[in-house]
Order: sequence, then structure tokens, then C-alpha cells
Amino acid sequence: MALITVLGLTALLLLLGLTFLEYIEADYRFAAQQDRRQQAYNLARSGLEYQRQRTDLLHPGSPKLTRALPSGSQTHSFEVTVEASGRIVSVGIVRNSFRELARHRLVVEPGASLPEARSLP
Repeated sequence: MALITVLGLTALLLLLGLTFLEYIEADYRFAAQQDRRQQAYNLARSGLEYQRQRTDLLHPGSPKLTRALPSGSQTHSFEVTVEASGRIVSVGIVRNSFRELARHRLVVEPGASLPEARSLP
């Protein structure tokens, strides 16, 4: 009888431990995804700042400009496009060796300032 009780308690504790580990892992994955999304947002903001500083390279109708941050990075970059209408679109991209992990797009309408940039899906 004692052996059955010990085995039952052991199984119960094992189940509780596995449930707790699953909860911790899910929380970790969520935090990592939030971090990548914030990095993509910051890269998109960097693209807008880059456009503001380098209007000689980025003017209405110019081709899309892509820059890696830091220079030479394979995983973090931004793309900036100034459309013919004057609308500025900056996209921050975070990837790993296999796929894109996060992307954030910011748009500044003609006549608006950078703080007025809005996110687009």
C-alpha cells in the first residue's frame, strides 16, 4: 500500500513539475518575441532617422535603401523607401540564419514629422 502511495505522489509531483516547466517555457518564448518586435521597431525608427539625415540618398521616387545595423550584420536591418507622393516607409527587420523573426513598418505621411510616424501591419 505504501509503495502505491509513493508512486502516486511521485507521478503527481512529476506532472506538476512538467506543467510548471511548460508555463516557464511559454513565458520565455513570449518575452523573446516581444524583444524581437521591439528591436524591429527600433530598427524602423533608425531608418526614419537615417532618411532625415541623408536626404541626398533618399528623395521621392528613389529606390529602396537597405542598411544593416550594425554594419555588416546578417540579422538586423532596415529598409527605407520614399514614395513619389513623399510618403516615407521604413521597415525594421530582425531575422536569424533561417527565417525572418520580426518586422515592423513605420510610415510618415507628407508634411508630418518623425514623432508622428504611425505603425502599419
